[in-house]
Amino acid sequence: KFQYLYLKTSVPEFFNRLFNLFFLSLLQEIDKRSVQRYESCSVQKQELGCFRGTLTFALRYDFIHRVLMVHVNNKLLEPYIKMYLLPERRNHCKTRICKKTTEPEFNEMFSFDVAFINLQNRMLQFTVYAFDRFTRHDLIGNVILRDLFDKSDLTAWTEYVMQIVGNQGKNDYGDLLLYLSYSNKLQKLYVNVSKAYNLRPMDITGASDPYVKLAQVYSNKRVKAKKTSIKRANLNPVYHENFEFDLPVSSINDTNMLIQVMDWDRIGRNDLLGCCIIGPSSPTAEGRQHWAECFQNREFDDFDTSKSKGIGRWHTLLAEVPENFRNIRKKETNFKI
Repeated sequence: KFQYLYLKTSVPEFFNRLFNLFFLSLLQEIDKRSVQRYESCSVQKQELGCFRGTLTFALRYDFIHRVLMVHVNNKLLEPYIKMYLLPERRNHCKTRICKKTTEPEFNEMFSFDVAFINLQNRMLQFTVYAFDRFTRHDLIGNVILRDLFDKSDLTAWTEYVMQIVGNQGKNDYGDLLLYLSYSNKLQKLYVNVSKAYNLRPMDITGASDPYVKLAQVYSNKRVKAKKTSIKRANLNPVYHENFEFDLPVSSINDTNMLIQVMDWDRIGRNDLLGCCIIGPSSPTAEGRQHWAECFQNREFDDFDTSKSKGIGRWHTLLAEVPENFRNIRKKETNFKI
């Protein structure tokens, strides 16, 4: 009985510590790209169009109910806002969608269930979207509060007025993290689809149902095609799915990978959220470099897929498939090793 009581009181403390370590590691990995984008644009205030207005909000911690209270009180030209207590993205809050008005006013209260001791490891992100019933929702910009105790200890309501920072690029279709590796012995290319970030919302609910299509293209012909699972209602999906493709050494310089992030639709046609090309014919430097890095040491060391995912790189998604990769024909047979 004594041992049972001891475990009953010590296990929650153990998991609380484990919880903190887990979120610290996620904070460094998952949201590093989000914060870097936000801060890199913030420091360049002289850039035209970087700021998209201001956001007014207030914070207070409710010790009785153990929740962080967020009060959004703002007039914006943009119709709705999503809030995340990073690094947790699964549970988020969203303001109501203001229809048929160019000057909506938000005066809403939200709460995040979080222990007070964990607030020091969390960040608050506001993502502002422009709503359109018939087309994709446009990402206007972000506000990220890195230090929740920047102004006070949150025992009383504390007001913040912060700039809404738009993306540096005019059109942002998100990013995709991919890992490449090659087995010189088996002459196989291994592709790990890790995760996507900041995809475009396509549904009326402000979400998308993304999956990733991979096509191996050789001499303008599709040799092999595969796809990941569908992640429902997720703009920052995590896949960690592995695929392998036969690729003879003699065909490396004439092969490219066409990667398309698609929005699954139950009734109509699946829409393209963005794409990237990895290979010698890629229109982007990161696509060509990633391909070169994958094969540069193949003569000296054979890759062991059981020990590592390979060489990882983030790829900025393009709005459309490049013209020379459209309407590619299916090759009659696969590569013969």
